[in-house]
Formats: sequence, C-alpha cells, structure tokens
Amino acid sequence: MEKRKYHKRLAVATRVKVYRIDKRSSHILSVYLLETKDMTQKGLFLKTKKTFPIHTQVRLELTLLPDSPPINVEGKVAWLAKRSQVGYYPGMGIEITKIKRGEARLIKNFLKQKFLNYRHAVELKKMYLQLKDMEARLYDMEQHHNHAEHFRKVIDRAIKRIDYIAHILDREVWEVKSL
Repeated sequence: MEKRKYHKRLAVATRVKVYRIDKRSSHILSVYLLETKDMTQKGLFLKTKKTFPIHTQVRLELTLLPDSPPINVEGKVAWLAKRSQVGYYPGMGIEITKIKRGEARLIKNFLKQKFLNYRHAVELKKMYLQLKDMEARLYDMEQHHNHAEHFRKVIDRAIKRIDYIAHILDREVWEVKSL
C-alpha cells in the first residue's frame, strides 16, 4: 500500500488544461480541459469520470486567478477516486513532480491567501450568527423594554444587508470543511 503524505488541502475550483504524456517518447497523447476540486502545494484533485491509470505522466497548465498567466507543472496520477467514495467526485489525484521555484511560490502564496480568506469567512459567519441570536433575544425583550424594539430593528436591517454575503461565506466554509 502506497503511503500518502498529507498537506493542507483547500477547495480550489479552477480550470486546468491536462496533457497526457507518453512515458517513452514524451509526446503528448491527448489534451483535456478539467476542473480542480481541491489543491495542496504538492498536488491537486481533478474531477473527471474518465481517469488515467495510476503513474500516468501529465503536464498541467493551471490558472489560479482569471487575470494571471498559467502555471506549468508536471505530475503523475497518484490515486483515483470512484463515484462511490464519500466526499469525492469521481476523479484523480495528481502529484506534482516537477515545478519551477517561482511557480511553486505562486501556488504557496495563493493557497496561503485562500486559507486566510477561509479563516476570515469562518469568523464573519460566527459574527453573523451572533447578530441573528441578538435579534431573537431583542425580540423577546420587546415585551418588557421600550428601547429594545429600536435595537432589534437596527440589527434586523443589518442582517438583511448581509444575508447574501452570509450565504456565500457559508458555501465557502462548507467547501473547505467537506474536504
């Protein structure tokens, strides 16, 4: 059984151009446009129903941000996920085997920023839930205190303004926690 190393894995949905390479001749056999589900500094998971055999050599062009140039890496298929595996789509895990130092740094910084965004999303979600709780408690207090209604209305307006953002944060947190 092959021992897998674990690195901080983050949800990253980006398109990747995958070149399947012939081991002997290093010629391109086929090209696919796939999407990542998650990523680490050492590899990524590609969603696809059509997987390659384990150890298949690939060349990848991945674009981390829409306005940035693609990063070129080489890798190999390290593991396969079947449709029946809980928490994974059908697809394949790609281990990065060759990458330029500067591009490795770009991936590291991108993932670091994404993780920081995740932590902020968790914190903002917690604040949002506290506001919802305050709104409910103020509603109960309205029966006994004249000024409670004013505070409840202010909090209610704030909640209405951030409901959409809270939904987006919730989805981001769920994506990372579901990995």
